[in-house]
Amino acid sequence: VLITAIKQREQDVRAATAAWVAAFNTADVAALVALYLPDAVLWGTTSPELIVGAQGIGHYFDRACGATLKPTVDIKSEHVRVFGDVAVNSGSYRISRQPAPGQIDVLPARFSFVYRLGPAGWLITDHHSSVSPSS
Repeated sequence: VLITAIKQREQDVRAATAAWVAAFNTADVAALVALYLPDAVLWGTTSPELIVGAQGIGHYFDRACGATLKPTVDIKSEHVRVFGDVAVNSGSYRISRQPAPGQIDVLPARFSFVYRLGPAGWLITDHHSSVSPSS
């Protein structure tokens, strides 16, 4: 029974990450911010400083998703671990944009989402995203 419950929580965390991807890919800043706890922190891929709180996270995604060349993200790998009402999903994703027809710029990046389970489900309390080093 315990293993089944843990597997369900892992699936729920993957679904929360998929909801983040869907909101990012549709540039729905309000939906993105709703996936974070009010006091969450974000190390954005292009941010030189730690962003604290829903208002700052909203401003970051307004800039990131409001660009003329709307970026999209796709998960390449993820590894979920659940620790009671806290979970971590770490992995890699690709951030893409199309600056011109037939041209796609791809930025490989890595991520860690830390989630906390509450009445509204799994919400992000800490999100780190950084460019992957070239190999």
